[in-house]
Amino acid sequence: MIQHRPYTQKVDVYSFGIVLWELLTGMLPFQNMTAVQAAFAVVNKGVRPTIPNDCLPVLGEIMTRCWDANPDNRPPFSQVVRMLEAAETEILTTVRKARFRCCISQPMTTD
Repeated sequence: MIQHRPYTQKVDVYSFGIVLWELLTGMLPFQNMTAVQAAFAVVNKGVRPTIPNDCLPVLGEIMTRCWDANPDNRPPFSQVVRMLEAAETEILTTVRKARFRCCISQPMTTD
């Protein structure tokens, strides 16, 4: 979409991966870049947010698959839902204890 080419729902899958990262980290991605710099880095250099070391592997895999550089390799939302459902117990028992960082840290505003 950034490159003004035809796009599919896979751009939304990419966005979901980014939103999941934001929920898990409580941060905004690419904070040290302008929007234009971030778009250039994502499209031309394959830059992606760093997955935290303490992230559940299943959530790291979902994020990585969602923001794959090749949109054709990104899973459809139906598969993302199945992946989340398959990991539901692990997510609820682990993440609930640690809580999403955004719920306990400062608000994610830029003002």
